[in-house]
Amino acid sequence: MWNRIELKEDSKGLLKLNYLPFVLVAFIHMFVTGGRSMGGSFKTAREILDEDHDYLYDEYGHYFGHRNIGSVVIAMLGAILIAAMGFAVAALVLEIFVLAPLEVGCKRYMTIAREVKPQYGEILFAFKNCYGNIVKTMFLRNLFIFLWSLLLFVPGVVKAYEYRMVPYLMAEYPDMASSEAFRISKEMMTGNKWEAFVLDLSFIGWHLLSAITAGLVGVFYVAPYEMLTDCALYLTLKRAHPGFGGARMDDGNYYYTNGQY
Repeated sequence: MWNRIELKEDSKGLLKLNYLPFVLVAFIHMFVTGGRSMGGSFKTAREILDEDHDYLYDEYGHYFGHRNIGSVVIAMLGAILIAAMGFAVAALVLEIFVLAPLEVGCKRYMTIAREVKPQYGEILFAFKNCYGNIVKTMFLRNLFIFLWSLLLFVPGVVKAYEYRMVPYLMAEYPDMASSEAFRISKEMMTGNKWEAFVLDLSFIGWHLLSAITAGLVGVFYVAPYEMLTDCALYLTLKRAHPGFGGARMDDGNYYYTNGQY
């Protein structure tokens, strides 16, 4: 049975050894997995109408209304809807083909960092190794979690923990079949989902401190600390999983059944 205190202490020690690279990689990971947001100022409908300059005046030059206000509003709402749909499609394409592979690369960097100091190029690992398989697997993982979340909040959370190790498996074994990745992740998390939840909950104080400091503590400490701890959990569960045996990263022999690779 693993101990969350030991995982966190080990991760804090590792963070001190290679601080700046871990902060950078964790920042990228935080962005691609949850930091994406669009901001900006939008004009009100009245401001947009006022800019149209399609006014009606009487014979004395007194303003008394707009011409075709209904059609202007409909056209404006249609344009907003089309723009929103365009942004949604673009965001989905970006998530599937760029951000998800980057997430895998960040997790690979942290995994390798447990043994050696990796190169920053490891973040782009997914784009150079079995890209299509990684994209497909990550897409299915996110889709399954989303669909389960539509039922109720709790099933979605359960599935998120069940598939928690899929990105790490893709980071180490990019040619692993999607079905295998889901199955192995499920096996690794069996009996560990509640403890993993408690592990995540143990960072709540750090997240509150991060909120108070406008995210500075989160960027420069909590994000890399939490990510290293999650990576330590993956490696711990991997070592305890009988299916991996003595397999090493990228050796192609990632799993065996009944003692045979």
